[in-house]
Amino acid sequence: MKKIKSKITAGVGLLFTVILILSILGIFFINKIAQGFKGTIKDNYRSISYSYIMLDDLDGIYNIISNKVTTKSKENSEIESDNNLISEMDSQFEKYLILELNNITETGEQEAALGVKQFHDKFINSAGKIKLADYKYDKLSFGNFTLFYNNTRNKIYSVYKLNMDAVLKRNSDAEKTAGEVTIYMFLVGSISILTTLFFVFSFPAKIVSPITELTAKINAISKRDYNQKLDLNSNDEMGILAGSFNVMVQRLKEYEETNLDQILFEKKRMDAIVKNLEDGVLILDENKKIILTNNSLLNLAGLKEEDTINKSAMEVALTNGLIKTLLHKLISEDETKQDEEIKPLKIIVNGKENYYSIEYIEVDLKSSVYKSTSHIGYIILLKNVTLFQERDAAKTNLIATVSHELKTPLSSINLCLKLLEDNRIGTINEEQKGLLSSIRQQSTRLSKVVNELLDYSQAETGNIKLKITEIRPEDIVELAVIALMMLLSEKNIQLETELSEPLPSIKADIEKTVWVLVNIINNAIRYSPVGGTIKLNAVEEDKFVKFIIKDQGPGITEEDCRKIFEKFVQAGNTTSKGSGLGLAIAKEFVIAQGGKIWVESKLGSGSTFFFTIPLSKS
Repeated sequence: MKKIKSKITAGVGLLFTVILILSILGIFFINKIAQGFKGTIKDNYRSISYSYIMLDDLDGIYNIISNKVTTKSKENSEIESDNNLISEMDSQFEKYLILELNNITETGEQEAALGVKQFHDKFINSAGKIKLADYKYDKLSFGNFTLFYNNTRNKIYSVYKLNMDAVLKRNSDAEKTAGEVTIYMFLVGSISILTTLFFVFSFPAKIVSPITELTAKINAISKRDYNQKLDLNSNDEMGILAGSFNVMVQRLKEYEETNLDQILFEKKRMDAIVKNLEDGVLILDENKKIILTNNSLLNLAGLKEEDTINKSAMEVALTNGLIKTLLHKLISEDETKQDEEIKPLKIIVNGKENYYSIEYIEVDLKSSVYKSTSHIGYIILLKNVTLFQERDAAKTNLIATVSHELKTPLSSINLCLKLLEDNRIGTINEEQKGLLSSIRQQSTRLSKVVNELLDYSQAETGNIKLKITEIRPEDIVELAVIALMMLLSEKNIQLETELSEPLPSIKADIEKTVWVLVNIINNAIRYSPVGGTIKLNAVEEDKFVKFIIKDQGPGITEEDCRKIFEKFVQAGNTTSKGSGLGLAIAKEFVIAQGGKIWVESKLGSGSTFFFTIPLSKS
């Protein structure tokens, strides 16, 4: 059996061979070109450079002496300057002539260079005779001078021409060799490219095509299309895989056909169970299209099943108030409203008030294959909580009644305590004073609890009586601070107030708002260390005034932050005295005035409470 590994090895081996052949040929041809330049081309260029310099010096000496001979000016200063210049040129000439004699590369170059030396010596001697004669014109002397100049120049040109011809010949040879190399490399490269292209387009296709086909058929199977088959006639691993795949598909098809009836039966049974639940059930897909409604919900909404199934919930909500109410949280774009606590919904059934709680469940499907979670729909439950609502109302009424009835005996107790503490009734000893003080503390505490219970029952029954007026936030802060001065002094706590100037007026019940602020600061005092600091700020934000109370207490856990405004809940140190109703009542008071209350805290970093009251001109 020919394995895929062997095929890949053969393919990589072929590419390696092509690369190796190209590398060897490249090295060979480059070496061949280099051979053409081996030798003295660098020395030829040096000789040419030397020739230029010697010609320049020779012409310079000749021109100076010729000018002196032909001109009538024979001033001593000029003669001395020219003689010095001639000496410099002659020294440079001899220097480069020696370099040339040591740089012989071509046949005949040495004879020419020696000729240069021979005629140069004669040229310099004839120049010396003219200088000794004070540059006077002598036809014979000047004729010899000119003759030796021309002979020297010709010999230098011979050296130049020998080296220039050598350079041109080597360039010509290199061009010829480069042309041959180009042809050879073109032929070899073309063959290599064609071979490589054939391999690139044919070999990967043989490996990838079966995998691509397998992927497409697996995707089809994932969509429950089991009429798939791989036709691969190969003796490698892909052939074995194709055979195993075909067997798997056949067994899946048989399994699907065997279990389809059972799956349909289970689906019908689940639908029947959901339809007969007492609680109303509305199931939507990820696009908010209704896929199931049970009988309870249809009866409450006054709809028929055909009015809802496979229809957009948004369209149904346009003509049905109950469906619109149930979808309100899902379609609301206001994130703050989405987080609001959903109160029980009152529905009249057979002439009787019934209360239903609404519960939203987002359905996510976790794929064990792709290790991801996708959102597939929503379940909305409408639970009948009438019995619980009636019990809760009875409880609230009981609390209100008991609290109200307790106020009368508490008033009598406080009156008796006041009379007993009056010396006109009679004197009491220190021990009796201590007992009376203890009774008054407990009476005060009980009175506070009774007042909180009365406020709570008022909030629970929705009978909060508000006296909304236009007031200044500064007045609320001032009244709260005055009420807490004694308590702040007892614990030596500094209350720092910072109000943005100027703050606009707000629409609020001054008594209820001061009660909220006092309750929050009172809690801050209770949990702050002795000598600590509480910061109270008020700022304008959007269409509200936001009150901010920051303490240095132990902080509140994230879990407690979410439930601290619920009734009878105490966060942090549960040994602290309190009924757990203060913040629950504060929340009701704030919401009743159109505001919002919340807390931000971390353990060990203190807590910051916020509540907002709307502006009078919002």
